[in-house]
Amino acid sequence: MRSDHLGSWQSAAYVGRWADEDVLARVLELPRRISLELVRDAGTPVSHVLDLGAGEGPYLADALRTFPDARGTWLDVSEPMRERARRALADLGDRVTFVVAPAEELAAAGIERADLVVSSRALHHLAPDALARCYRDVRALLAGGGWFFNLDHVGSEGDWEHRYRRIRPVFTGSRRHPLPPHREDEPLHPVSEHLRRLEDAGFDADVPWRFLYTALLAGRV
Repeated sequence: MRSDHLGSWQSAAYVGRWADEDVLARVLELPRRISLELVRDAGTPVSHVLDLGAGEGPYLADALRTFPDARGTWLDVSEPMRERARRALADLGDRVTFVVAPAEELAAAGIERADLVVSSRALHHLAPDALARCYRDVRALLAGGGWFFNLDHVGSEGDWEHRYRRIRPVFTGSRRHPLPPHREDEPLHPVSEHLRRLEDAGFDADVPWRFLYTALLAGRV
């Protein structure tokens, strides 16, 4: 597809159209809750939460409401998303710091040590080497006993991904207004590749939840 026909995360109009009809928003509430319950069950003290590719910040909001003594860092490459996130997270006040930077350059973003790192529907844009580097950077950022959750789209062998895409609207509904696709140069990474890269980075990893071609990937230091 021609680049001038693609949506851009730097366009306030495109970001608004994408976010205002996010058909997966309700579906993703459950895996976010599962991830935070795993952290609570482990008794992990949480003082700092980082959200990578945070968008409007629903994952960060859930984490900070679950751990009321924690601070949060919102990180995303999109300036329009930051403005939407400022409004969505306004009730959290100065507990949230906003950083505009790409997730694949996490090591250079100056983020302080975290106890919990989360990401939702962002890292599937990364090439395999960049994804592996991002996982290593997250591992280096986490304190001992820390957690990482990547709630993202994943690939499948054969025709499975196409089957999943065809039937997903049965469960989520469809957008009322068509939306131009945004750039996705990389094929979706299969769960097995995610787990291998997480383990190579030093995580004890598993998949607590999956819905068609979206999965919650969990890593514990």
